[in-house]
Amino acid sequence: MKKFLICLISNIIAIFLIVTNAYAYLDPGTGSFILQAIIGFLAALSAGFLYYWTKVKNFFLKFFKKNNNDEKTDNR
Repeated sequence: MKKFLICLISNIIAIFLIVTNAYAYLDPGTGSFILQAIIGFLAALSAGFLYYWTKVKNFFLKFFKKNNNDEKTDNR
C-alpha cells in the first residue's frame, strides 16, 4: 500500500511538472459558457442548501416549540 501511494504521488507530481504548449483557442462564447456554468452551479448549490436548511430548521422547531395546549386555559 505504501509503495502504491509513493508511485501515485510521484506520478501526480510528474504530471504537473511537465509543461507543454497547448496551441488552443478560446473564443468569446467559451467565456460566456463558463460564466453560465458557474452561475448555474451557485444557483443549484443555494437551492439545495435552502431545501435542507428548512428541513433541519423544522426538525429542531419540533423540539423547542411550546405546546399550545399548555398555554391555553379552559373557560368552559
